[in-house]
Amino acid sequence: MKSGYEMTVADTSFIIDLMRKDPGATMIFEHYEQAGRGLDTTGITALELYKGAYQSVNRDSLEKVKNILSLFSILPIDEQVYELFGKLSTDLRIRGTPLGAFDEVIAAIVLCNDGEIISRDRHFGSIPGITVIPY
Repeated sequence: MKSGYEMTVADTSFIIDLMRKDPGATMIFEHYEQAGRGLDTTGITALELYKGAYQSVNRDSLEKVKNILSLFSILPIDEQVYELFGKLSTDLRIRGTPLGAFDEVIAAIVLCNDGEIISRDRHFGSIPGITVIPY
């Protein structure tokens, strides 16, 4: 446990949907903004967004990624995250429900920060201790 309050982490799917002006994602973002609660994200999400920008044929994708990421605090990856990722990844593989390395790192970051995650990816709900905020 690192924080004295619950953090809300924006998953890659949520940020992509914000960029696409999805009404559900926009409504949730505005709710947090009006409540004065900043949203966090992860370096993994930043990696995924930059990869998508460079793969896009849309020339302004890179600028859009930079602009959207400026709205979020990026949570660090540290020793606690490394260890929890190893345990979580192994447990999920043994259960036969792996998420994939990137989502498992995101899940470990969320858990290490006593967080909840905004995502349309329901598989995060299979991880004990994570609250998924769907839209």
